Amino acid sequence: MKYAAHAYAACTYSIKVMNKRFAVAGTFLLLLTAYANIVYSQNTSKGNAWLSGGIGKSYLPSGMLAAGYEFANKPTLLIARYILNTELLSNRQPGLRLSEASLLYGLKTGKFRFSAGLSGLWGVDRGQLIRVDPDPLIYGSHYYEPVNYTTVGIPAEIRFITSTKTIGIGVTAFGNLNTTRSFAGLNISFYAGKMN
Repeated sequence: MKYAAHAYAACTYSIKVMNKRFAVAGTFLLLLTAYANIVYSQNTSKGNAWLSGGIGKSYLPSGMLAAGYEFANKPTLLIARYILNTELLSNRQPGLRLSEASLLYGLKTGKFRFSAGLSGLWGVDRGQLIRVDPDPLIYGSHYYEPVNYTTVGIPAEIRFITSTKTIGIGVTAFGNLNTTRSFAGLNISFYAGKMN
């Protein structure tokens, strides 16, 4: 009977986590659809659109994918971004991990882009220590209870981009303010698309 109650509690917790992830993913898809409608309604022949990939560091090693649209004859832009902060080569399990999907609106001035918006975040943190496996070759492994979380946040970023007409390189300072795990970081980004 004890095991059945534990299994029921674990199943209930899993369903709650899945519902939160579904809500975050649904919100992101809704924002992405709104973004696509705005982009389509603008005169896309004159605006700039780009894709970007970058690597860098926040509180953990970080990777970023982004798509941006800079409106024609206006100093405004929209950016959809995905960030993955993850722990690499750790002897503590599970590895820390934080993902962010966000939609940002901002201003372009010269080679700088300033933007902020809304985001959904989800990740894995460590709970209580479960066991330790001693191993003299790798200093042992520590196994913790995984703690999954989902939340919303306020993302912001400053991009410096130098480019030709179709490719570019830049530096991005980024961050996210939220109730669970706020972070800030810096990365090198590479761009492709209609830049000028």
